[in-house]
Amino acid sequence: MPGSSIVQAVLFFCLMGCAVYTDIKKREIPTAIWSLVALISILDFKIVHLFGIMAALPLLFAAMVSPSGIGGGDIKLVAVVSLVIGFWKALIGMAIGLSLVIIFHGTVKLIYRISSKEYGRRAYPLAPFLALGYVCVYFL
Repeated sequence: MPGSSIVQAVLFFCLMGCAVYTDIKKREIPTAIWSLVALISILDFKIVHLFGIMAALPLLFAAMVSPSGIGGGDIKLVAVVSLVIGFWKALIGMAIGLSLVIIFHGTVKLIYRISSKEYGRRAYPLAPFLALGYVCVYFL
């Protein structure tokens, strides 16, 4: 792994951690975070990764169908992460992350049902799950 790839990996993981933290605390992903992720893609740039931006299209369509669901920060994060890891890894990471959201939601709902508590409509920050999926596929 060349030196620029190691630096890119360290910065990528740090920025994913920042995205997770701010999404949990503030329910937003600041412009600075996804902009810096886009900038670190230059460290180990591959022209084919530009097509990876299309990996964000499924989330964009979902946001257009349900505007109160997926946030713009999540869509931009997926787009810029794909510049770093490429289209297929971005799709696989997104699939892992969305699967984790479904598992998490089902577990929370089951716990509420078992404890006989009322389960209202819930919204979860998406960045923690997406980041976990992207960290998993980064080294593939």
